Amino acid sequence: MYVSESDLCGFYQRERDHVSRLRVSRDTLTQLGSIVRSTSGISKHRPWWEISCLSVVNDLPLVNVFVAKIINQLDGDGNLPLGLALAEKQTAIANVLCEHKADVNAKDQAGWSLLQRAIQRGDAYSAEFLISHNADVFCVTPGSLDTCLHLVCAHGESVLSCDEPGEPFYRDTSPKSEVSLDITNKMADIAKILLERGLDPSKKNAGGFTPLHVAIMTKNMKVFNILLNEESIDVNAKTAEGFPPLWYALYQTNQFDSESFAKKLLVKGAKADIVCSENRETLLQLIIRENFEDAALFLLEYIPSDVVNVNHMNTYGETAMHLAIIYGHTRLVSRLLKSGANVNIETVSLNGKDFRKFERYSGYKHTCLHYAIIHHQIKGLEVLINHHLESQPTDNSLDCNLRDSNGNTPLSLSILLDLKEAIPLLLKGGADINAKNTEGLTVLHQAIRNGYTETAIFLLNNGADINILTKDGTCPLQLCIEHHLPQVVESLCRRGVDMSVPNQQGHCPLWAALASGQEDIAHILVRNGVDTDAWGEGPDGCYQTLLHKAIDESNQSIARFLIQSGCDLNTPRRPSPEGRGGDESHDGYTPLHLCCQWGLVDVVQALVEHDTEINKTDSEGKSPLHLAIENQHKDIISLLLCHPRLDLTVRDKSGLTPFAAALTYRNNKAAQAILDKLPSAAEQFNNKGQNFLHVALQNNQVENVLFLLSIKVDVNSRVKDSTQTPPLHLAAAGGNEVLVRSLILSGAKVNEVDAYKQTALHVAASKGHVVVVSALLQNDAQPEMCDTDGNNPLHIACKQGHLAVARVLLTESNLEADMINLKGHNPLHVLAIYGKENAASICSLFIETDFPLDKQDFDGNTALLLAYMKGNGNLCRCLVKAGACLGCMNRDGVTLFNYQVATKQLLTSLLDSLEREPPWATGDICLECVAIVVVYCVTNAQDKGYQ
Repeated sequence: MYVSESDLCGFYQRERDHVSRLRVSRDTLTQLGSIVRSTSGISKHRPWWEISCLSVVNDLPLVNVFVAKIINQLDGDGNLPLGLALAEKQTAIANVLCEHKADVNAKDQAGWSLLQRAIQRGDAYSAEFLISHNADVFCVTPGSLDTCLHLVCAHGESVLSCDEPGEPFYRDTSPKSEVSLDITNKMADIAKILLERGLDPSKKNAGGFTPLHVAIMTKNMKVFNILLNEESIDVNAKTAEGFPPLWYALYQTNQFDSESFAKKLLVKGAKADIVCSENRETLLQLIIRENFEDAALFLLEYIPSDVVNVNHMNTYGETAMHLAIIYGHTRLVSRLLKSGANVNIETVSLNGKDFRKFERYSGYKHTCLHYAIIHHQIKGLEVLINHHLESQPTDNSLDCNLRDSNGNTPLSLSILLDLKEAIPLLLKGGADINAKNTEGLTVLHQAIRNGYTETAIFLLNNGADINILTKDGTCPLQLCIEHHLPQVVESLCRRGVDMSVPNQQGHCPLWAALASGQEDIAHILVRNGVDTDAWGEGPDGCYQTLLHKAIDESNQSIARFLIQSGCDLNTPRRPSPEGRGGDESHDGYTPLHLCCQWGLVDVVQALVEHDTEINKTDSEGKSPLHLAIENQHKDIISLLLCHPRLDLTVRDKSGLTPFAAALTYRNNKAAQAILDKLPSAAEQFNNKGQNFLHVALQNNQVENVLFLLSIKVDVNSRVKDSTQTPPLHLAAAGGNEVLVRSLILSGAKVNEVDAYKQTALHVAASKGHVVVVSALLQNDAQPEMCDTDGNNPLHIACKQGHLAVARVLLTESNLEADMINLKGHNPLHVLAIYGKENAASICSLFIETDFPLDKQDFDGNTALLLAYMKGNGNLCRCLVKAGACLGCMNRDGVTLFNYQVATKQLLTSLLDSLEREPPWATGDICLECVAIVVVYCVTNAQDKGYQ
């Protein structure tokens, strides 16, 4: 509010009498002028008010200056007149202002009163003036709610970092000036005045801080002492966050003499075991967490001896001992142990704050030992162990085998976190080296699984069980193989570990090492006497060695290793002790047999080099060479043939030698290789008396035959049995013209006979192979040669009804067609006796050659009579049509007319078919009479309706 010049002049006139009652100096009046200008807004360049005042009161001691209308107004800078007067220590003016109703409780724009501002700036003069003029000492600052006593306490050796309640503060270690110290001292006097005026020394601000808190925080010892002398002071009052004054006293310094804040608070009755934080932590625990070991040790002197307080647990179940271990306070650990701290107390939940650096591991139910391991506090661990060893056993004695929520003892936890230094200490303290966690793992198992070689060997040296199994049945040796720890394997083997315990897949350690490519570990096992055979279950329950298994799985590297390590080379698989096993348990296959079957060249090489039994046979009598030939493994065949003790005469149960097998399976290269080694191999005979040429011909194996012919085998060698069959006969029987001609070209005798005096032509005629018959005839085969029954090839062809063969023999040879056999039968007789459906066609061939149709055999039978007796109507009609005599009688007097048949229908049809009178025949009986009688009988029968 601005005041005009006329208003001021009027004001002056009205207050003139009153001014005369005030005596002021010229300096005071000048000061007053400045105040008025500041209050009224009159320009400083127009000092009329000051001149006017001075001219009016020149040499007068009194002046009257203000009206209530403007006395409590703020200037442009937000200052009050009374405040300005007090700031300049103008007591007279201040009194004048107060007499004219200046408000001693007036507040500035921020809401602070004159008293609060005076205390804030350390102005004891202004504070005392205002308090003496009844300023409100119970007012609080806006927002922070600080009382005047809070503001007084703030004038200590340190300053706060912020004005916000509850926020942290920082120490100010800079030296204080004499002026600052003077302010502190004067503020102490103000504190006394305020307390005398009834201000509550335990009044809290918005952050819950009492003046006592602030005095400690600012190291204001003078005010602190004044406050402690108050009977109503609450030395255990907590801030909004739960901190008592003692917390700040301990926080402020590491010196705890009799004159320290902490010492005085404790003497006054501050509780040393007070629970402070929202996590229900005691003051001791908070101090430990802030890493103030000296403060914690000091505080322990004032904690009651009752161990319940020493063992107080926070929300997570942590005691002071837990925290002392976390932060490595070994002196404190020792002190707590002497105070009876229970080191076996377990946490009840996870304190994520303390475990933030240990993401590898979490959980709860942790003892102090667990904490020492988790936080890598070896010195703390050492203190705990040594105290345990030096103390008498009690109910609270250190237990090194308690498990946390994950089932880990401190020892297993040290393995898990790879804290090697802790292991010997824990073992020294009584940790069970063979205890298992919830996963069924001992510390040895854990060390191996984590790949800690040195730790595992250390555990073995300290008595760890070398054969103890995991929950899934895995032994330490198998774990070492799984995680490739050869040094640990060596250590286990030296201690006599069982090297036969299988893993989850049923594999023994040696196989597990080899299957995973760890030959270094396999060598260690072999060097320490592992069973390189390790008989175990194989296909269909049979029993087999590791070598069998390796070969069966075509794993040549494992097989070679086993062979080089001295395993059994010659034993075949066998039935299990319970008698189980399929064909594999009875096939008699040695490892070499298996290799020859599967084509494992490298393994065969290794077996041969290590002197395996190369000629051993299986259950079928087959040698390894037989199997190699059967399976066409040429490299293996070559390897075996190079062996000096190879027996090429070994026969299997089928009588096949390796050479025979080569031919059987058409492996000519193998056969040639065998012949190169044993030239007589091709002439060997099987148990049927057949050599390889015979078998090849019999099976129509053109390639084998040609191969044998190429190596100049005997093409006239007979089968060594009762038949004495030459090779050409076998070829003729097969009907392969190529083979027949090849044999002939190779020197086979065309007219060679077998035991029945049959030539190859006989055989070809019997089988109906016309092309072979032609080939033989073209190569000078003699068709007139007869077998033991006197039959020539034509007899045979007629007997078998081979029209084409008969035609060739009749047309392409000089064979006499009417030759008779030992029974007097010519080929036509044979045709009549054994006539097939095509007998008439064959007969036509004979008719074309002017064959004597009525020639009789030794019994007087003609071909027609024989055909009639056999009921071959077609052949009979063909003969009758060709002019064969109907009336020929045999030596038994039998003719067509008197031969007893079921019906005369055939005879009647033959008679009806006569186109001319049949030829006459001489004999002992009149054929005409017989014919008349027959004709009569037949006619009479027909007349009576008989057939």
